[in-house]
Amino acid sequence: MQTEASGRTATRRPPDRKARIISAAAVLFRDRGYHNVSVADVAAEVGITAPALYRHFRGKPDLLFQVVDSTISTLAASVAAAPDLDTYLRSSASRTMERRGSAVLWQREARHLPEDQREQQRRALNGVADRIGTLLHAERPELDRDDLQLLAWASLAVFGSVSWHRTSLPSRRFDELLHRLAHAATHCAVGDGTSAEESPAGGGYARLAVSRREEILVEAVRLFDERGFQSVSTDDIGEAAGATGPSIYKHFPTKTDLLIAAVVRAGEQRRAGTAQALARPGAPREILDRLLRSYIEYALAQSHLIGLLIGELDQLPEKEQKTARQGQREYVALWVRLLDEVRPGLETAEARIVVLAVLTVVDNAARTGTAGGRADLADRLAEIGIALLMA
Repeated sequence: MQTEASGRTATRRPPDRKARIISAAAVLFRDRGYHNVSVADVAAEVGITAPALYRHFRGKPDLLFQVVDSTISTLAASVAAAPDLDTYLRSSASRTMERRGSAVLWQREARHLPEDQREQQRRALNGVADRIGTLLHAERPELDRDDLQLLAWASLAVFGSVSWHRTSLPSRRFDELLHRLAHAATHCAVGDGTSAEESPAGGGYARLAVSRREEILVEAVRLFDERGFQSVSTDDIGEAAGATGPSIYKHFPTKTDLLIAAVVRAGEQRRAGTAQALARPGAPREILDRLLRSYIEYALAQSHLIGLLIGELDQLPEKEQKTARQGQREYVALWVRLLDEVRPGLETAEARIVVLAVLTVVDNAARTGTAGGRADLADRLAEIGIALLMA
């Protein structure tokens, strides 16, 4: 089409441009992290200029909100459309790979939203869990609200677990496995009098004496987890720990040194519990039960350290990052070897997906706070974990 005045061809704006921008931003935020992506990066990915992007969004913070909101709204719509629990589980299993990475957006990148917007998204996610709980109640009316909520969040964690790894299977097998795991989570027998073996008092996790260095590190870990490493300054840490800038630098020359110390601490704590779980002989199933209980205890006691291992390793220097990721791979490989002894013949990729689903269920329960007040949470998570491992 040409205008009479200029003779120039007018470019018609695609009707789905805003959706394309949101989709491109979601991938970039997921893969690189919010702070490492510019508006120009997103615009280039869509094939437009930055000023064209600003016609749809007020700025990068608004774009992040729209990305997270779109992701959660899609999830809510799929749950709302399901007439029963199994329809929801099958539908979610078949669509999870299309939305792979979604959980990264609302669990990691949403931390960069203003508090009022974060609260809005938390309410939306809670609404999704409530709807799943309603579907679950229709099948399991004997469960109380707390158990319904716990199992609903466990199913969300199963589907969300694939956002944090790249292990894959042929499409149909992957869908079937995710459905089987989510079904196992929602149909787990809870409070039936059986639980994983109790860990000895102390759980093998070091209880460190409180010192100025330790106080600074504890507050840094909390802030890095809650806000993200790049959003926290040394002044923020000093204020939280009641320390001045010079006091911090006596113990940690840079903010990166704080993160390195925190990640090293996370690995040490996990290894301590793992060593205790493996110290005593037993059948493979007994050892696997102890390892599960060990990880549950670790996650419930060290939820902020878990958060660093999940979301902040990319901020480490290359050498430390490689070491931390190698430690994680070795830890998952230990689980896979034990699971193979309990369930011989299970394909390695499938066993890895199962193990990572179990760890994600535990991580999410420890970090979201939705079930944090339950005195029996460790036992319930042990029951869900065993149900998934044996599914």
